[in-house]
Amino acid sequence: MNAMGTYGDTYGIHGNNNESSIGKYVSQGCVRMHSADIEKLEVGTPVAITYSYKSFVDLTSVYGYKFKGYKMKNN
Repeated sequence: MNAMGTYGDTYGIHGNNNESSIGKYVSQGCVRMHSADIEKLEVGTPVAITYSYKSFVDLTSVYGYKFKGYKMKNN
């Protein structure tokens, strides 16, 4: 489900206070992240939402982004 009032191209990316919900199908389409990780993002940071078995490093080259070596917490 997309964010209310959009045409299926806008989703929320946010931190949360329920660490066990990260990586689970528990919302209406939002991407849940560890709060400490989301605080490192800036408004306007480009994101690519995709389904892939490739690593983040591999996906950065597919989408033309530069990988900065940031490591996110494991689920």
